[in-house]
Amino acid sequence: MIGWLLATAGTAALGAVFPLVNIELYLLTAVSTTTGVSWWAFAIAAAVGQVAAKTVFYFAGRGGFALGERLSKRLEEKRGGRWAGWLDAFHRRTREHPWWGMGVLAVSAVPGLPPYSLMCLLSGAAGLPVLGFLGSSLLGRTGRFLIIAGAPGLLSWTLSG
Repeated sequence: MIGWLLATAGTAALGAVFPLVNIELYLLTAVSTTTGVSWWAFAIAAAVGQVAAKTVFYFAGRGGFALGERLSKRLEEKRGGRWAGWLDAFHRRTREHPWWGMGVLAVSAVPGLPPYSLMCLLSGAAGLPVLGFLGSSLLGRTGRFLIIAGAPGLLSWTLSG
């Protein structure tokens, strides 16, 4: 059981950095073919793995890596652009109301719209507290993966009933 959960968390972390690794397909396959591990445990392991890897994006947005510095410089150069205006508004609202920023992150983490990777980067750039980022991300991603991992059981129950 522990091996499956560690493999799931690792696959999710890998998929968070390399989009060619599809954690959703992995989850559907693992839940459908594995016995002895509950579907919700797979979902939680996937959420933990993915949030752990996406934390790198968050710290990049905070300027902890060269990517964050380059993003800040580009936004300064293009201050009048649409994205710069959106980021400024998101940054201002997040600073004034951190719960708002955490809510936006948690909600966007479920469907992945706007892309969750981008929201992680923007959350760091907007100064969202790290514990708020982790909690919101875990909440949203756990919801997403509970839906995905629960789908085979729900489909089986629907077809048999």
